[in-house]
Amino acid sequence: MSEKTILCVDDEESILKSLRRLFRREPVRVLTASCGQEALELVAQHEIHLIISDFRMPGMTGTELLSVVSERSPETVRVVLSGYADAAAIVEAINRGHIFRFLAKPWNDDELRANVRACLDQQDLIVRHRKLTEELAQRNAELRTLTERQSALIEERTQTLRMAQEMIQALPLPVIGVSTDGTIALSNHEAELLHAGLVGRDIQEVLPANLSDAVRRSLSDPQNGREVARAHFSDDPFIAMVVPLIQGHSVRGSLVLLEASPCVI
Repeated sequence: MSEKTILCVDDEESILKSLRRLFRREPVRVLTASCGQEALELVAQHEIHLIISDFRMPGMTGTELLSVVSERSPETVRVVLSGYADAAAIVEAINRGHIFRFLAKPWNDDELRANVRACLDQQDLIVRHRKLTEELAQRNAELRTLTERQSALIEERTQTLRMAQEMIQALPLPVIGVSTDGTIALSNHEAELLHAGLVGRDIQEVLPANLSDAVRRSLSDPQNGREVARAHFSDDPFIAMVVPLIQGHSVRGSLVLLEASPCVI
């Protein structure tokens, strides 16, 4: 157990001397005060891990002292050491001073040392709990910030996608988007005029064979770049440009742009 600071408060000097002797060989630093006001000054000046206070003292009672300490130094474990054992007084001390233990005078040295060790262990738990709570609050705050950023990014990308879809729909040329498995994932209004119900269909079902083959090549070997093909839709000739969609080193699909051809195939 690392060194802790214990504050002993009693208006009898003989009691304070006995407590100093008792903890002389323990890994603790012992501070003493003969009244409540002196004890509060020490609490303000030092990090007090455990305060042991007499119950009946002139001026400020032990209950009043520990009540103030619980507000000013909530991580300090509070103990009453007294020969006064009135049940109502004990309840008041627990409720007002939020004490951890009520120990009796006269005491057994071994029992008192054991109780003090237990109190200091409790203080360690209080500190750990506070630190874990702070870490959890910090992580929750970071998670909220990350979530807000992701939501903003998703919204931004959604707006961008919506704008891109609107632009594609507004194009005066037929546009068809094909996923990597050869399924049509996108078609604008002009493309639907050529062949209704394109989305969700396999390109081999709805595209001319030579255009379907060109799209397959762009999906399997996008490094060849754009490919131009001629195709008929309802006997109308079109020139088709097949553009592979590449992200990094991966192909994401192909885009087919159709333009009416003045040539008859």
